[in-house]
Amino acid sequence: MGTNVRRRELLVTSAGAGAVGLGGCAGFSSEGPMEQSGEDRRAVVSQHHLATEAGLETLEDGGTAADAAVAVACALSVVEPWFSSALGGGTWALYYDAETDEVTSLDGVGPVGLEATPEDYEERADEAGIHQAVVPGAWDGWMLWLDEYGELDLGDVLEPAITLAREGYPVSPEMEGWLEGEADLIADRPAAAELYHVDGDLVEEGDTVTQDAMADTFEELADAYADEDDRSDGIQAARDYFYRGPIAEAIVDHADEHGGYLTLEEFRGFEAEIVEPLSIAYDEDVEVYQNPPNSQGITQLLALNVLKEYEFDDLEPDDADAVHLQTEAIKLAFADRYHHVGDPDRVDVPVADLLDDDYAADQRDRIDMDEAMAWPIDTGLEETDADHTTTFHVVDDDGNAAAVTTSLGAQFLVIGDTGIHVNNRMRMLALEDDDPNRLTPGYTVRHTSNPYMALRDGDPYVLGGVTGVDTQPQGQTQQFLNVAEFGLDAQAAVDRPRFVSTAFPSTDYPYEADDTLQIETEFPESVREDLEDRGHDLEEGAGMFGTGNVIVLEDDDLQVGAEPRHSTAEGTVSRADDDSS
Repeated sequence: MGTNVRRRELLVTSAGAGAVGLGGCAGFSSEGPMEQSGEDRRAVVSQHHLATEAGLETLEDGGTAADAAVAVACALSVVEPWFSSALGGGTWALYYDAETDEVTSLDGVGPVGLEATPEDYEERADEAGIHQAVVPGAWDGWMLWLDEYGELDLGDVLEPAITLAREGYPVSPEMEGWLEGEADLIADRPAAAELYHVDGDLVEEGDTVTQDAMADTFEELADAYADEDDRSDGIQAARDYFYRGPIAEAIVDHADEHGGYLTLEEFRGFEAEIVEPLSIAYDEDVEVYQNPPNSQGITQLLALNVLKEYEFDDLEPDDADAVHLQTEAIKLAFADRYHHVGDPDRVDVPVADLLDDDYAADQRDRIDMDEAMAWPIDTGLEETDADHTTTFHVVDDDGNAAAVTTSLGAQFLVIGDTGIHVNNRMRMLALEDDDPNRLTPGYTVRHTSNPYMALRDGDPYVLGGVTGVDTQPQGQTQQFLNVAEFGLDAQAAVDRPRFVSTAFPSTDYPYEADDTLQIETEFPESVREDLEDRGHDLEEGAGMFGTGNVIVLEDDDLQVGAEPRHSTAEGTVSRADDDSS
């Protein structure tokens, strides 16, 4: 059993397992990073090539990274309506403004309905429906980004999504799988069945789906914008049309009819915010940024704060030592998330104490390289009183950068004739009185969306994300280390097999801790045996390993890594004066 991982400044010895392929995974295998050298470079990577094309088109039309990110988000609402929705979901995102050299965080997460109660919700917690929806915060967040960082008119930003919705797009293997998994729900919902049934049967791979009602809604929002002479006034008009106009009314009417908790009061009072991100110094020249609570983004930073004092130079990403060390750091981070993280307007989240280097050192001392920890795992601080996601990234010609993770929930709940697919985020709220993530009317859920961004010497270095509820901070930690510690290029960092700990209460109802280590089968058998010897209860090939993508800026090279486990994923890089990818 390998137990020779040392702290930095000390020698590390390891046999090394070597590189592994992903031949058993769905989708494509990359032959190397997509990259381009030189200045005036732009890049977009997302989980669907049509959304990536929408983002690149927006950049080519003179849009900023913010404009392109909104275009990608809206296009994904059309082509991947089970993963995210710019109209019905919520989002956290990070933005690097090249003019100010500042990183900011976008909080586009709406609150729980004022009519919700833990007692009523508990009776229906395992049922799908509008009672699981919170106020969709993403649209207000995207409008805030356009106002603060965008250049284009709203109609121009929405045009690619409107065209896709009108003209249609082919059903992917992933979409067919999600539709089949929710077939009963879709059949019971006339608005969804109208979209996804042909002659009474679900559409299949290769069939064309159109989203005319969604196109109508996008056009109505663009028209509200166009009615104003001033750009900022137009953006506010599009926000008002949604939250204080016909769209809010349609969603609330549906909630009233079907037992939901949403009222017009919380729509009218909601506003997204641009807030300060969290960050840690990973080493002398690399700063890693995450989104603050109510996002779970601090979880990745907690793990990296523990891991940053270890030396990885003589390890491969799939060595047993590397996997064990990351897994144990992740367990400690999730224990802190469980014990402390919720809506900061409702509970005191001790962010400064959790991210303190001395605290990280104490947590580091709890790791035993010979033995796996099991739940329950205590926090190192005193107690606080108290894959339904998509990720994508953009870099524009001027050096602005956007890292986005936005989420919906795959329940295919369509609101009347709006085409809006609404979220089921309340399934991620706890019901226990002393839980910092307890369901509380008017407050926000601990949101799982948490893209990350790393700067090196003050400039964008890594923009990354991995989806999958509790998988997100884990896959992102692995992805970042694959680049920063193991020296992999962008595509190789995404290609590598992943592992996911379940040694903490799950975010999803019924919130159970399974105490297993889910691991993709591409890990060598000797590594899996070594991990079992240390006490890890392995689930091989079974688990939510997520979908990931990343942009890496290495010196003069801009690299894009797209998800090989997803057949439609694509990344594109180009120069401002050369539109070839």
